[in-house]
Amino acid sequence: MTTTASLADETTASSKPRRPRLRPLLTFLPFMLRQPGMLAAAGLALLVASLATLAVPQAIRRMIDFGFASDGMITQYFGMLVVIAAILAVASAARFYLVTTIGERVVADIRTTVFDHLATLSPSFFDQSRTGELVSRLTADTTQIKSALGVSVSIALRNIIMFAGAVTMMVITSPQLSLYVVGAIPLLVLPLVAFGRNVRRRSRAAQDRLADATAYASENIQAVRTMQSFTAEATVTRRFNAAAEEAFASARDANKARAILTAVIIFLVFASVVAVLWAGAQQVLAGTITAGRLSQFVLYAVFAASSLSQLSEVWSEISQASGSAERLGEILAITPDIKAPERPLALPEPPRGEVAFVAVRFAYPSRADARVLDDVTFEVAAGEKVAIVGPSGSGKSTLFALVQRFYDPQGGVIRFDGVPLNEVDPRALRSRIALVPQDVAIFAAS
Repeated sequence: MTTTASLADETTASSKPRRPRLRPLLTFLPFMLRQPGMLAAAGLALLVASLATLAVPQAIRRMIDFGFASDGMITQYFGMLVVIAAILAVASAARFYLVTTIGERVVADIRTTVFDHLATLSPSFFDQSRTGELVSRLTADTTQIKSALGVSVSIALRNIIMFAGAVTMMVITSPQLSLYVVGAIPLLVLPLVAFGRNVRRRSRAAQDRLADATAYASENIQAVRTMQSFTAEATVTRRFNAAAEEAFASARDANKARAILTAVIIFLVFASVVAVLWAGAQQVLAGTITAGRLSQFVLYAVFAASSLSQLSEVWSEISQASGSAERLGEILAITPDIKAPERPLALPEPPRGEVAFVAVRFAYPSRADARVLDDVTFEVAAGEKVAIVGPSGSGKSTLFALVQRFYDPQGGVIRFDGVPLNEVDPRALRSRIALVPQDVAIFAAS
């Protein structure tokens, strides 16, 4: 079971190198499966667009080899290319609309799920967490997942289909030249895997630094009166600037890794294409294949190489999203310290408002060595008015927090209307308590 303290530990350890895993992203796959109709339509549009693209080299080959025999044939082949372009345009537009809509729907559902879970966590979790960091996870991290589960996954699937189709057509067009291309594939895949791990590690570090800056800004904005009362504007600004610079440096390192990966892949891709084109030109000169067939093969080789190149970029984005999914998964894995019992006892009807503390001992989880209450015993009868007085920090607010069961005492028993609090559903208990706090939270409403 993940405890409250473990979130901070995992966040601290997040900058350590980890192997890239896509499993965190797969945990959010059910959110996509909630849209089966749109997924099917997007898959169909993706397939049609890929097939239309793969048909272009066929038309160009026939035009080069046979089209120049008569003017009518050239017109027909160019007309065919226009039809293919129209099909490709419509299918690509449909795919873009569908996958972006699915991405927006998924990120909205994920944000709702994470916020719903946060709303159920115990106050002890928020005592040890920073509000700004949680907000960053709800916004920046979910947006990163939207990009991956929507656009990036669509691009990845499209390029996988394009790569498989292009390689198949290359083998059909010229088995001998295909062997040269297959030999170059490991040169493309190995940098992709190696740099992908580095990109993911740096991307997660950048996201953590951004969350730190957001958390620091949130804390000081919420306590702006205190900050200005101590004339700490310059200090706060200096510290935030330092945090923002750390976030910038981490993001710059991640972008540098992605840029190097892109440069390596592009060079290897086009160097491979040039080598294959040279080998094919020798076969044309020898009369082994026609110029049109070589053109067809080269186009398919470009399609295959381009697909691998784009897959490298998509892999970087998916690696980033995997880090975001991992961070959100850490929140969803946290269980509240205060939970309703499996068989909660019902509070008596009508409510009486009786409160009893019996030998209660309590210390806050964040300060376990500093006991706030020690062997406290008292009773408040129905209709009785009781004032609890004492210096700041003596435990007055703690008594009310325990009555509402925001925390459980380390010892003793607390009863409400004669029923022990740990045997009552906390929501049922709190629905019977009207609270007027000393410091009122002003929510954004009329």
